[in-house]
Amino acid sequence: MSVRRAVLTMAVLGFAGGAPLAAQEVLGRVIDAANGAPVGLAGVFILSAEREIVVGSAADTAGYYRIVAPEAGEYYLYVQRLGYFENETPLVALEEGGQYGVDIEMRPEPFRLDPLEVTVRNEGLERYLTLELSVNPNSIFGYRVYQGIPLEEAKLKAEDNTDLLRELYIPVTHGFDACVGSIGMGLPARGVGDAGGERLCGTLSVDELRCPVEHIEDIAMDRIAVVVVLGGNVRLYTRDFDWTFRPAGRLGVC
Repeated sequence: MSVRRAVLTMAVLGFAGGAPLAAQEVLGRVIDAANGAPVGLAGVFILSAEREIVVGSAADTAGYYRIVAPEAGEYYLYVQRLGYFENETPLVALEEGGQYGVDIEMRPEPFRLDPLEVTVRNEGLERYLTLELSVNPNSIFGYRVYQGIPLEEAKLKAEDNTDLLRELYIPVTHGFDACVGSIGMGLPARGVGDAGGERLCGTLSVDELRCPVEHIEDIAMDRIAVVVVLGGNVRLYTRDFDWTFRPAGRLGVC
């Protein structure tokens, strides 16, 4: 999904006398561009001018957020929410001790789901992941979900599961140098690169069981119903997975 420029309203908020605050604070609301309604629980991130993650937060259920940059400088504000196109502001210059009001609009993303292919609704998926992780998944940078028609279209183009992940823009190798990862994933584990240097690798799991990346082709593609990119983990869920209970730290490998 491509990043689209934000429509934003920005104001510099005043202070009631005294020395300026040490923090550079940004606060505002995330709004649905189609109807002006609040976008609750959206992930809100401050990115450096080089688009590296500086700090992350999340809006409340009414769409209001507050986030603090560690130092003055130029930053992007980036928002994401399942069901919407991710978005970012132009570079925003934050002065030392400044407080800024920034409202950001998000455009709804058509969520194409064939009723015969729906495995779990957005609300059920986010409820499940929130219970498992004890954190709103939208607050994890790079959170993505693929199922329904988009996933089935990717399957038609893919020769195997490695191709499938690549069709979904998830980098993966397996065999001698097994590695799975995604650009922009937060907090991935370190792995060894092809040239002997270090690179960032994530992990692969199937129905919440850790799966060695070199075994990715042991999974029947037609059984894969949902693909979740979440932090440093790519999660594949089959049509047999039970979304109705809270996970209890299950252990094991696929």
